[in-house]
Amino acid sequence: MKAGKISALTAITKIVPGHAEVLRKTLQGLTAANGGKISSLGTIHIVRWVIFDNDTRLFFATNFDGDVEDYMRDFAERAPDGIDAIWGHCEGYPGARDYPKLRDYILGSAIETDGYYCAYPNSTVADINKALDWKGKLDTFLDQLG
Repeated sequence: MKAGKISALTAITKIVPGHAEVLRKTLQGLTAANGGKISSLGTIHIVRWVIFDNDTRLFFATNFDGDVEDYMRDFAERAPDGIDAIWGHCEGYPGARDYPKLRDYILGSAIETDGYYCAYPNSTVADINKALDWKGKLDTFLDQLG
């Protein structure tokens, strides 16, 4: 699903039996690390993983700049260890370093988005960061005037 410059992807995968608790700790560590390596990709608006269905399935939902091919290639090339640490606990996961297999795995687990809203469909993460930087500079300037 795409709205302007922003895309959305949702996928559901099966967790290897007995791996939910380790996966949960990995996801909590990612949250505590403010996204870890994936935060440096610079194209992700939001990403969310949810363990559900009595610890048997993993829900993945994300909004990002650009198209799904570039997004998943970034995962494979720039954050493979983190991706492996998450989906390595899921059935059939091929590993992040083989991009075509990773793409096929995630897209093969994707579910259709029936409804989608994006508040700023034409604003990339870079655009938002630039606007926030300018706002900070303006606030500092106004504070110095006052």
